Amino acid sequence: DYPADSSYTLPASGTDTLYAQWDPNTVTLAYSANGGSGAPSDQSGDAFSDVTVSDTTPTREGYSFTGWDTAADGTGTSYAGNDSYTLPASGTDTLYAQWDPNTVTLAYDANGGSGAPSDQSGDSFSDVTVSDTTPTRNGYSFTGWNAAADGTGVDYPADSSYTLPASGTDTLYALSLIHI
Repeated sequence: DYPADSSYTLPASGTDTLYAQWDPNTVTLAYSANGGSGAPSDQSGDAFSDVTVSDTTPTREGYSFTGWDTAADGTGTSYAGNDSYTLPASGTDTLYAQWDPNTVTLAYDANGGSGAPSDQSGDSFSDVTVSDTTPTRNGYSFTGWNAAADGTGVDYPADSSYTLPASGTDTLYALSLIHI
């Protein structure tokens, strides 16, 4: 080996050749949970080598993990866990978690009456308009919707905004007063 600026004795005749020696850069594949949590640990390796994309699944409330992408907004190249990924020549590449919002439901319960409106579905955390359908109950007047069957929850008048849950189904219950 001849490091730079070292002395080299030329041959008596002809040509000697020195060959460059190379060590690959150590580079990194990083993971971003992109609004979630639980991203896998970074992976390091030699430049241009292949690594296996982590199969660790991050989490995000109200969303389902759909895979990894080279762009945070999903416009890059997509990768799934256990796919092969070629590391860059230098520095760090990042894969970003991709998310789809959960489809969730707002249900209505006539709470002893009949004629409750149909369920409303949408993306988690999105807003829907509370139904203006009026259920009926013999001997009672409908007074509105409430988050608790016994009326101790939050009141939601017709046409008000309701934010859907992260997952599953929320129910609004009809409230009514007895006719005297």
